[in-house]
Formats: sequence, structure tokens, C-alpha cells
Amino acid sequence: MNDMAMKDLAMKDLATNPYDAVAYPGHAFSQTHPAHLATIAHIHGMTPAPTATMRVLELGCGSGGNLIPMALQCPGAQLVGIDLSGRAIAHAKAEAAELGLGNVSFEQRDIMAVTTGLGQFDYIIVHGVYSWVPQPVRERILALFGELLAPQGIAYVSYNALPGCRLRDLARDVMLFETREIDDPIEKVRVARAAIKRFAEATDAETFYGVALRERAKQIEDIPDNVLYHDDLNPGARAFALHEVLAAAEPHGLQFLSETSFPNNFGGARGPAQQVLNAIPVSEPLRQEQALDLLIGRCFRQTLLCRADIALHRGLAGFSFAPYHLAANVQEDVDKVDEKRPGAASFLFADGVRLAVDLPAAKAALRALGRTWPGNIHHDELVTLALQEAGPDHEHEIERLNEALTAIYRAGLIEISLEPHRLATGISERPVASLLARRQALASHEVTDLRHRAVALDGVVVRKFVSLLDGTRTPAMLLDALNAFLAEAHASGHGGPALPKQATAAEVDMHLRDVARLALLAG
Repeated sequence: MNDMAMKDLAMKDLATNPYDAVAYPGHAFSQTHPAHLATIAHIHGMTPAPTATMRVLELGCGSGGNLIPMALQCPGAQLVGIDLSGRAIAHAKAEAAELGLGNVSFEQRDIMAVTTGLGQFDYIIVHGVYSWVPQPVRERILALFGELLAPQGIAYVSYNALPGCRLRDLARDVMLFETREIDDPIEKVRVARAAIKRFAEATDAETFYGVALRERAKQIEDIPDNVLYHDDLNPGARAFALHEVLAAAEPHGLQFLSETSFPNNFGGARGPAQQVLNAIPVSEPLRQEQALDLLIGRCFRQTLLCRADIALHRGLAGFSFAPYHLAANVQEDVDKVDEKRPGAASFLFADGVRLAVDLPAAKAALRALGRTWPGNIHHDELVTLALQEAGPDHEHEIERLNEALTAIYRAGLIEISLEPHRLATGISERPVASLLARRQALASHEVTDLRHRAVALDGVVVRKFVSLLDGTRTPAMLLDALNAFLAEAHASGHGGPALPKQATAAEVDMHLRDVARLALLAG
């Protein structure tokens, strides 16, 4: 076969499945985890399947970065991944085999060819697919929800949303036009980046269009090439209003359950916008959610669907924390004093939100949650801990405590879960990091934590340290192993000026605390 024929064949393969030609980054997405979906469903009155025995289907699973961590944490569950990319499926199968996983299977298959032969599933996940496939495939996705969901099953589908993506499409128009005759992915991305920069800088910065194009051009600078190629340079991609997706789902016996951001559904809406939303009854979730998108210009939705015959409980009226475990990445700022509120304590949450709290039991509860992070505490235990710290004079404050916690939860600052996190918050004599994180640390700075998030490790020393946490080493042994690694690296000439000559016991202790805080230590 001559070079021209090989190039033609490569272009034919690319046209058939561009994900084989350019791999899409795959990792864990915490918002898709069944434990999170189950909690939202339970709040709405459903009886979701426990993760220990669940059946999960992911359509468009890629290389298994989302399913494999679930399979490791839930050995009694059954998980199935479907993807059109042969390369991605081969990688997923190899990774699952290396980890000795028998509860997850991967299959290269077109979504159009998926049938009821797979059986019913408690959770079906379709992340980053719906907006980027042809209309018949979108219709088949929703039909599969209707065919394969268990009676109390939950379907997750994400998609680019309107009206926010109309601004994003201004830049896409430029890039798609300028690359319309280019097939090679690398060249396509290069020309697209140059084009949007050139056009944005040439627009009138005093106009709405100029401002929008310049802002999107800045955002594109931080988008990886493979993401830009698949997400923005796919000419068939399109965005949807929520009501369009729900209208398409209704004929398949499906209804809107919630967004994965529940209960902080009004995030980004302030002042008058909040008043507009508050005027819409909670019994009209579609109207409420669609109004939110129109007010804040939401660009991306992560929508949950369930069977239409389920009577759902809307809103948080009558909500109780009693069945749930609570978690919060929060620390008290003891140096921050509010002179206007004597006795109030300042708490800083991970997303930068600062909250002044004066109720003694609430202060004690937040301190307990901060100490326990990244783990969670059952509500009953949290109340007991809070009242013990607050003292006997505050035992009558349980109702006020729950009101305060509910307000913080509504703001999206507290997480709740039906199930406890499967991780360790304390440091054992021979600490052990998750098997997956240890493997990932050998090859990448990004690993999957035990809360189903992708987290970054800061440098080669930390990556090596995580890989050493296999449960066989005490802190002293970890220090010896780390120093042996450093000595070998410097002796071989691979040390470099950024690599320390030697580690200390204090640094090992610091690394252990950091790894625990990153939710990498197994329980």
C-alpha cells in the first residue's frame, strides 16, 4: 500500500470514529457516581439500588476511567461499559485485567446496536456524548433509558446547554469555517487556535460580539488540544435547552428527576434573579430549571431522568438529615474575628466561601466535619458530637442545629450521602493508598481518589510516595524507600535541580497528612 493510499485509509477511519484517531481524556467524574445519584433520588422519594449490589451501564465509557474506580470500590456490583472506539475499549479491558476486576466488562459497540439483551440497570450513565452524536443516536440513547432502566433506576445524561452555548458557538463558527477543508487533527487544532486568536483580536472590543469572542478566545487557550478537537471542532455538535431534552425523553416513559447539582439549583442567581426563581412553585421543576438557564446563561447540563410513573417529592419541605451521612471540606479560621458578631466563628470552605456561625452546636458540628474530611459522619453521630462539644446547656438546640445545617446544605457547602465513604481519614501504622491511585501515580500526575474525583499530585516525589503506600511500610520504612529513590535518581543523572537530595521524617509525615486529605488512603 503506497503512502497516499495509507493516508486515505487513515482519513476514512477518522471519519468513521475520530475517537480512535484522537483519544479523549478519560477519568472519574464524581457527579456521575451512583452513590451521588442515589442520594438525590432518595431525597426525591425514590428507593435507589445500593451501590454494593448495583448494575451500572455507561454508554460512551471511553477507556474506563469512570467505571473502573467504581468497580474497585464495589466488588459486588456489576458494571458494563460500551464505546465505539476500539482503542479505548482495548485500553479499558487491559486496565481491568491488570487490576484483577471480574465485575466490570467492556465492549466495543455502536450505541445504535445496543439491545435489551444487556438486561436492566439501576444506573445508566451517558457523559459527554449526547451533544456530539447524530440525532438518531440521541434518540436511541433516550430509548435505551426507557428499555433498560430498572423500575427505580436513574439515568444520567450531560449535554451542552442553551442559551449559554450560543456565545460559545460564536467562536465555533470562526474555527469551523477556517478549518473546513482540513482533515488532519493536529493541523485542524493548530489552525483553529490561530484563527480564533486572529479574529478575536480584530473585532471591535466595544461591541457585544467583540467582547464575547475575545472572552471565548481566552478560555480556549486553556483547553487541551484533544478536548478542543472533539468538543468544539465537531461540526455536528449542538446544544439543547432542557425542555427539548425532556420532550424527547417523555415518549420513552421518562421524567425529569433533578440536576446533579441538587440542591444548589440556583447557583449563580443573585438578587432579582433569585426572586424570579423563588416565585416559581417547586411543583414546576421544568419551568424553574429553564428559567434558571435563561437567567444565568448555563452552558452545560447534567440531567437525571427516571421512570414517569414514579411519584416524586419536590423541594426540601419536610427534609430531614436523619438517613444521611454528612461531609464538608471546611476549616475554622481562628485568626478571623468578626467584631460586629461577638462569639461568632469564621469557617472557610474549600471553594473559598467564608461563613460566620454563632450557634454553638453548629460551630461544633462544622469543626467535627472539618476534622473528619474527606470522610463523612452519620447525622446522628454528628449531632451527638456537636452537643458534647457545645455542652449540656445547648442540648435543646438540635432543631436549630438542623436548621443551620440545612441552610448550609442548600448553599452547596455540605455534601450528604446515603452511604458512608469507603476510605480512611486516619493514618495507620502501615498506611495503604488505593490500588488504582498507586498504579496511576507511576505514570501520571493525575490519580483517582476514593471520592471518585480526579486529583493532581504535586511533583515526582509525591507521585513516588503514593506508589509506595501499599500497606507494607511504616513511616520509617517509607522514609528509607523515598531516600533510596532520590539517591538513585541523582546517581543516574535524572535528579535535576528541583528534586531534593534527601527527604526527612517531617516531610513523610506531611506527605501522609496530604495524601489522607486527598482521599487516597483506603479504609
